[in-house]
Amino acid sequence: MAKRPLYITDSREQLPPEELAMLRKERSTKIILLVDDDEDMLEIGRKIITASGYQFLSARNGRECLKTMLEKRPHLVLLDLMMPIMSGHEVLKELANNIQYRPVRETPIIMLTAKMENQVNRQELFELGLSAFLVKPFGSKELINVIDNVFILDELKKRNKELERKIRQTEYKYQDLIENATDLIFILNEKGRFLFINRRLMALTGYIRDRWLGKDFRSLVLPEDQEMAWQNFQKTMTGRSRIFEMRVVTKENKVRYLSTNLNPIFEEGRVSGAVAIARDVTQQKKLEQQIRELKNFNESIIQSIGSGLMTLDLNLKITSFNSSAEEILGYKEDQVVGKPLEEILVKEDFEKLLPILNGNEQSLMNREIDLTTKNNRKVHIGFTVTPRIDNRNRRVGTIIAFRDISQIKQMQAEVIRMDRLASLGVLASGIAHEIRNPLAGIKTVAQTLEEEIEEGDPKREYLARIIRQVNRMDELLRAFFSYARPRPPVRKFYRLHEIVHEVTALLKQRMEKNNITFHENYEPDLPLIFVDFHQIQQVLINLFINAIDAMPEGGELRLEAKQTYETIQRVDRRGRRFPVPTRSMLYADVRISDTGMGISKENLQKIFDPFFTTKSQGSGLGLSIVYRIIEEHRGDIQVESVEGQGTTFRLLLPTEE
Repeated sequence: MAKRPLYITDSREQLPPEELAMLRKERSTKIILLVDDDEDMLEIGRKIITASGYQFLSARNGRECLKTMLEKRPHLVLLDLMMPIMSGHEVLKELANNIQYRPVRETPIIMLTAKMENQVNRQELFELGLSAFLVKPFGSKELINVIDNVFILDELKKRNKELERKIRQTEYKYQDLIENATDLIFILNEKGRFLFINRRLMALTGYIRDRWLGKDFRSLVLPEDQEMAWQNFQKTMTGRSRIFEMRVVTKENKVRYLSTNLNPIFEEGRVSGAVAIARDVTQQKKLEQQIRELKNFNESIIQSIGSGLMTLDLNLKITSFNSSAEEILGYKEDQVVGKPLEEILVKEDFEKLLPILNGNEQSLMNREIDLTTKNNRKVHIGFTVTPRIDNRNRRVGTIIAFRDISQIKQMQAEVIRMDRLASLGVLASGIAHEIRNPLAGIKTVAQTLEEEIEEGDPKREYLARIIRQVNRMDELLRAFFSYARPRPPVRKFYRLHEIVHEVTALLKQRMEKNNITFHENYEPDLPLIFVDFHQIQQVLINLFINAIDAMPEGGELRLEAKQTYETIQRVDRRGRRFPVPTRSMLYADVRISDTGMGISKENLQKIFDPFFTTKSQGSGLGLSIVYRIIEEHRGDIQVESVEGQGTTFRLLLPTEE
């Protein structure tokens, strides 16, 4: 049923001249048809309409009106109610019911009548499409005002129809988008039951949607996820949107993952239900799982390799740090990731490394460098630096792989030392007699001359000095021969403190003379050591004498011993490794410490080299012999020293055959 139009008052005669001109121009495009059987009425109407700027047409009865409407297509019709041949009422019926007049059915019509309101069924006329009703007599302004208002309302009506048409088109478009969307879209009522499900359900689960309409949405969800899905629905019903993942079971009993965005539906200020958009992320979940497995696989490889591995971004900030790197440098991963490398390394180490890190070389770069660890321990590392390249072949960072080669460098030094010893052994064999025979001759002649010179002659002192120097040379040769060609140790089980007591008895007077106090401490149940008594005694004598010489102003000499399990590797004099033990061996860990002058860093690596000494009267073979004896026992010797604070020698003496 058509709504009765509103009447809008008008005061256009008061418009400014320019607006009035625009109004007349607009009116000049409109054609108005006046239908009346009264000639005077037609003439009066013509004058009023044309004077207002509208174009004018006329008809004298209903038949002529319908014909003129089809031929001339007027924009508005003024229709008299009472006319011969066909009344205005009959014209409206014909327009409404006859398909022939469909093209002009929407033309606005104003009914003119002299009948009173109670004499006309206005409701029926408006239901037939009437736009306005004007009772005779009426003035010219009233007529034009009604015409203008009807045109305005007709324009609004056309606009509303166009909007309705566009809304319907939009509804159809969105309905088509929803139905054919690649995501599952559904609407739930306040009880969590399906009100609507789009076609995607069929492709996703194999079920038709009619099977689920009206049912609880949880019946589609995997049982393990139903409680979680319901909790999210309950929170949505409080007015909060939720995003969660749930699993649904297909008709083939397969599981699919849905990433679900659930939003409340508000009606009159209350939540009446929820609308959900659920995306199938099953393939994505599989890819994520594969990526996680690949990441875990790569991570396990990176973490299990024996080399330290560290990656940096273009700003030299650490982005990864494996467990071997933690072990070598002493830092934990969470302590260094995200920090600049400059903050982790000491300044000197970073400045050595920086030119290499900033290089543009694309090939592997092998380097060796000394680094200071977190606990200020020096480690010698071998490392490679390679650029980190992304899939677009752009450099995005740096990869540093490194390994603690301190032990390897130590073994290399031992091999060099063994090569020297081998050369010395060959040399000693070749010249032993050539040196000792002339010495024996010199000593014999000197002793003969000494006997022939009278007592009190100052020349006897010269001969005594010659004999002392020959004896010193002979002792040096004996030490050299014992070092170059040591005898194999004859090992038995002994108590360590028994050997120590033999040594301290020999050196007691010397320690007292130099104001040195001696302390010894043995762990309870210290095992017997499997050694050559006299050779280990010689080792301790050499170490004790060196300690005494390092404390000319007095000090403290301390010996501590405990048991320890360790696996050590050594090389023999030909540079070959001893067989690696299949298990850790039990050793006596003996530490001999003094509070003396200490050893400089430059000399610390040379003290075991033959003929190296800092003493004016030293032979430089004492510590070399110590090293050789410990080596022959397949033990180990290490040294730590801080110049000006003291030195500690650590001996590992075997307790097993």
